[in-house]
Parts: sequence; structure tokens; C-alpha cells
Amino acid sequence: MTVRNILKKMLRILLSRWKLILVILAVLALGGWWYYGKTQAAKISQTFVRPTQENLVKTLQVSGVVDVTEKARLRFIAGGKITYLGAKEGDQVKKGQTLAIIDRATLQKQLNQDLNNYMKERWDFEQGKDDVPERTLTDAERRDLDKSQWDLENQVLNVEIRDISIQNTVISAPFAGILTVSPTNVTGVQLLATDAFELVNPETLIFVAKVDEADIAQIKTGQLTNIVLDAYLEKNFKTAVDSIAFTNSQSTSGTTFEVKFPLSQVADRGLLRLGMNGDANIVLDERQNVMTIPITATKQRDDKTYVDVKTSDNSTQEREIQVGLENDDTYEVLSGLSLDDEILLPE
Repeated sequence: MTVRNILKKMLRILLSRWKLILVILAVLALGGWWYYGKTQAAKISQTFVRPTQENLVKTLQVSGVVDVTEKARLRFIAGGKITYLGAKEGDQVKKGQTLAIIDRATLQKQLNQDLNNYMKERWDFEQGKDDVPERTLTDAERRDLDKSQWDLENQVLNVEIRDISIQNTVISAPFAGILTVSPTNVTGVQLLATDAFELVNPETLIFVAKVDEADIAQIKTGQLTNIVLDAYLEKNFKTAVDSIAFTNSQSTSGTTFEVKFPLSQVADRGLLRLGMNGDANIVLDERQNVMTIPITATKQRDDKTYVDVKTSDNSTQEREIQVGLENDDTYEVLSGLSLDDEILLPE
């Protein structure tokens, strides 16, 4: 078959199937257009950033509550009827100020009764000794004499206990502070031995946080801390780590250690109230004027860190870098980049 015949045959096939051929060409054209658009869109959507020079701070955030180091729970040993109140709940009190007095008349009469019982037991004991002739005592006589001795000692204890109760008919403030709890605000009320007055010293305000044992090794006394309370989210109360508990405590989240931050000298201290919740942002480390990049621009492989750096032909080239300090968002770059490099920031 000659070339001329072959061409004629191919022409007849094309003419008979021209519609199919047009469809195929249209599909190929659309596919090429879609692929080109996708490639161009991918190029356009790429975002590059340059390293920046800044101060980098690494912090640890822990939750806690406002408390005080000086607080006292005061109560009457035996209870009794309130005859005097020197302060009411919420009042500021001075050191040594009388907070309350209970009626001591009943206690005094009970003391007199105990003294009478003591004298009776003492005379019975002396009489028992006189009744025993000067000879070796039998076991029964020795037991009777011992029981008399014990009865006498018990009466002595009763007198001493009653005297202590009388001495404790007055409650005074052991330090200056605020009376935060009072079982009554009126006199004439009968208090039980379990009823208590609570006194706190606002000059000893602290923030107490629970730090997980996995993080406690990073905490050191003196580390600067910013405390943000739920009640004042726009304020930072600046303080520092004051103490770290030597013993641990158990919580629902596991083993923790108590860390305390003083608040007595912070600005706006008058805004603070016991029991306020918040977070302490402890400064663990800080570097001045270092090169930094976003952590999201990096990738990890075989314990090494890489970034994609923009090349002169607008493509990218992977490059290994050395990183140092990091916080939640940023890496310190020790080597491998310059401030003029552009690195790819993945979408």
C-alpha cells in the first residue's frame, strides 16, 4: 500500500469520526487548563516569611488561687453564751483586740464544784491511809489505795481543765487582719465548741499554684512571674517564685507540687480577694535580640530540623537549621539561616 493510499484511508477515518475526535480534544484542553490553573494557584498561595530579630521568652503557665499565709481559726474550748462581741464579720481588727467573750459564771460555779469534789477525794484518800495500820499491805488494800490515788488525780485534772476553760472565755486576735467568718453577729447566742471565728491577714496575700511533677524541675525561686486572674483578665500582677514545696501532693491530674508567689507588694493589691482563680505565667528562660522563626515553618526528621528556603528561581530548597530556645510559637535559630532568607510557611 502506497503512502498516498494510507493518507487517504486515514482521512476517511477522520472524516467519519470527527465528532469523537472533537470531544477528545475538548477533554484534553479542559484537563490541561485545569492542571495549569491548579499549578498557578498553588504557586500563588505559597506564603514566605523572613526570620525576625526579637526577644524570646519561654514561659510555663500553671493554674492556682489567691490565698494568705497568715490565717487563724479561733474557737472557745467548751463553748458558751456570748456576752460580748468586739468585731463583726468583715471588720478590720488590730492585734490583741478582743473578738468575743462568753459567760464565765457557769464555768466558775463548775470550777467551785470541781474544787469541792477534789477536797472530798483528798480527805477520802487521807482517811484511807490512816485506816491502814503500819504493816505490810495486802493486795486488796494496795489496790484500794491505788484507786483512791487515781480518783484524786482525776479530780486535780478536772479542776485544771475547768480553769483552762475559764481562761479561754476570751478570744483575742493573734494578729492584725480581717475577720472573715463569725458564727454570730449578736450577743446572747449560745456557741458550741465547734463554732469558730476565722481571721486572715491581707498583708500576707499569696498566689498558690499546683505544678505537675513533669514540670517542677524547671521551676526555681526568684523566677519572674505574671499572674492573670479570671476576674481581671486585662491586668498582670507581677511577682516571682517565692517557695517550692519539698513534699508532693496528689490531685486528680496526678502528682503535683505546691508553688507560692507573694502578692503583698503587687500593684492594685486592693483588687485581690481570697479564693480568686487565675494563671501564673512563670518566665523559665529569656533571650535578648535573637533570630526567630515560627515553629509552623519547620519540619522534623531524624532528630533534625529543616525549613524550605526560597531560591532565586522562586522554587524552594530544603535546608537544615540549628535551633535553640523555643516557646509555644517560636524557635530561636542558632545557625543555618540569615535575616535575608525567605522560608516557606505551610498553609
